[in-house]
Amino acid sequence: MKILLVTADFAARDANPWLLDDLAAALARAGHTVDVLVHNPKVARPRGINPEPAPGISVYSVGTIAGTATRGSKLRSYIATGVRLHTVGWRFARRSTYDLCIYTSIGAFSFGFPARIRRQGIAKALLFIMWDFFPIHQIDIGRIRSSWLYRPLKWLEWLAIRDADIIATMSPANERFLRTYHPRVRSQLTRVPPWASTRVESVIKPERRASFTAVFGGQLVKGRGVDTILRAAKLLQDDGHSANIIIAGDGSERTALTALARELDLRNVEFVGALPRSEYRDLLQTTHAGIAATVPGVTPPSFPSKIVEYCANGLPVVVCVEVSSDAGKYVEEHGAGLAVRAGDHVGLARALAALSSEYDAGTLGRWASAAQSLFDNELSVDRAVERIAQAVYNFRHRVS
Repeated sequence: MKILLVTADFAARDANPWLLDDLAAALARAGHTVDVLVHNPKVARPRGINPEPAPGISVYSVGTIAGTATRGSKLRSYIATGVRLHTVGWRFARRSTYDLCIYTSIGAFSFGFPARIRRQGIAKALLFIMWDFFPIHQIDIGRIRSSWLYRPLKWLEWLAIRDADIIATMSPANERFLRTYHPRVRSQLTRVPPWASTRVESVIKPERRASFTAVFGGQLVKGRGVDTILRAAKLLQDDGHSANIIIAGDGSERTALTALARELDLRNVEFVGALPRSEYRDLLQTTHAGIAATVPGVTPPSFPSKIVEYCANGLPVVVCVEVSSDAGKYVEEHGAGLAVRAGDHVGLARALAALSSEYDAGTLGRWASAAQSLFDNELSVDRAVERIAQAVYNFRHRVS
């Protein structure tokens, strides 16, 4: 297939790869030709052809217009990016015909471009990857504070996804929520969990730490539940457990979180900041478990992509997510970790203590093997490509 990937998030050369970088590379390895049309309103990127990241992949940027220091400049940048997408991006896309166009949530920020190229016959099919239910999730976690924006933003999101021929959800819970949240959806639905690429082994394999160590890797922003992790660490410390926790990442909440760690007098938590992916994966190889956490009170179900990265590196996972999510159940059913409810720092501490005891007893390896098998069989980027190809095949035969 010839595939057009329309996205705001795609790494430039020498930058940290993202989920869609891995997807594009895997599609190319599978024999598909991939064009990537980048429209990022926040990160400076020159207009035009970008260096080819891998054979079979071409990247074109519509350019970034304005800075994002103030609310007004952010709005201007988004508007200008949308205009660029429909002018210079349109001129790039109309030179070819694509078997498939892939775009992702938040769909409203694709500015109606995928639907336009579908109507004009430039793309024969649209696949929308639903990672984030907008705007309800952002309102629930407090990133959008004006509740009156809910209806117009939800309407814009619906306009962005209603023309998708195929919608990929992450799990059964996501599919059920989609049918309730957008009851008029008529697209073919398929399931594609978040993915990760296979880790490239370092020349020198890192050694595991002597004491049981769990890691959280991700942005330190609202909705990540890192405060729950810190309170669980406090319980472990007070109970005399030798378990340690590493927080890898950065973001707007880091100052508040490090202040909370000082307030709790935590000696078993280390903040290491944001790391390049290669260094982050090396760090994972020195640890024994991963933590995926969200916050309570969130309506749409999530499936944190960090679960996949942990499994890709052979780490059992403690999944601390909202009640609506089935991600924890999924991990437990595969024997790859333990699940507790978001905000339950007592339950999180118990789960970490249980894995720490497994480590002390020399039996943690069975959990690690299950996590690695879960990745290899279900969560690799190559498996995602297979699912996408099958969904497109099913769509073609349904409409023929």
